[in-house]
Amino acid sequence: MNSKEIAKKDFAFSYQTRNFFSLGRWLFQKVKFPYLVYLLLVFLNCYFWALIPFNIHTNFNQKNPNYGCFNWIFWQQNLNLGHNSQWYLQLILILLLSFFLGVFLFDIVGSLLKDYCIELNKSWLRKLIIHHCSQLSPETVKVHQAKINQVIFYDVSRFSFHFVNLPSEIFRNLTVISFSIYFLLFFLNSLNIGRELKALTLWFNLIVILAFLFYMFLAAGLQKQKDWEKKQRTYAEKQQIQLTLTSLTWQNNQEEKQQKQARITKTFRLLDHNLNKNRFYFLQTIIFNLPILIIPGLSVIFYFLYYRFAANDFSDAFLVYLLSLSIQSIFWKFRKIFQLTHDYHKASLNYNELKQLLANLVNK
Repeated sequence: MNSKEIAKKDFAFSYQTRNFFSLGRWLFQKVKFPYLVYLLLVFLNCYFWALIPFNIHTNFNQKNPNYGCFNWIFWQQNLNLGHNSQWYLQLILILLLSFFLGVFLFDIVGSLLKDYCIELNKSWLRKLIIHHCSQLSPETVKVHQAKINQVIFYDVSRFSFHFVNLPSEIFRNLTVISFSIYFLLFFLNSLNIGRELKALTLWFNLIVILAFLFYMFLAAGLQKQKDWEKKQRTYAEKQQIQLTLTSLTWQNNQEEKQQKQARITKTFRLLDHNLNKNRFYFLQTIIFNLPILIIPGLSVIFYFLYYRFAANDFSDAFLVYLLSLSIQSIFWKFRKIFQLTHDYHKASLNYNELKQLLANLVNK
């Protein structure tokens, strides 16, 4: 098989690029093996990240029926056989190995594989465009030169990143959510906690999350308005600076010197005005995001109040705090998935540019 036949086989799909999934399947075939290995490492990384705090929590309270055991989710290892006084050293050793091998090493290798998959995607997409350009006349390539350069050097890079990052981040967050739900149910089913306390913990966190959502929806409109005002200030500032720089090219007669000085003075005043406005804008942005900082603090307050007025001892109150953190971590991960829709819209824009260019090249 000669080089032309090989190229035709490699890029045979491209006449169907009007369909996003066609391009996606083609790209996935090119990066399938390293990408699947990367997703496996993501899963293992999330597994060990969840495993470490979970086993620390289960071995914190001696009244816990799983005290003295290391729970691997799939099976349970009893470290306290015969009431061995040194079992906790085994626990610490397993935790250290889990971190260095299961978290640290997997994270490094996974990051390398992710970067490699992005570069591999970028390489194949650029080859795809160059291949189609090679099938056209020089005049046609020249007509589309600006668009080709934009897609190859900008849209391809952005689309390659989102093509790899978006599915992997959704997979990562769903994996973390799955482990968090498992551990939350494990705690609720295995610990000696009364129904009233479980209900109190669940209702407290539900109210906190609903209050956060209400605040965020309320603040979203205000934040959008402030962002629009900042864009208007930035645009006006840019226009004024351009006019001022243009005036500096004028001849140095008396009248033009006065106009130059007037524009420079006006520009300086505008810069100072926008600087003061932006200080308030940054403060408002922080205020809008305060619930993100406050919610973990509310769990501490709830933990303190329960320990002070209702708990039998410290360990029981601490378990309530751990339950609150587990519930809230599930919410934060769902919120993270929702925030990825912004990346999806970016990927769609880059894909549309790529699709339009390929359609134009194929139809020539």
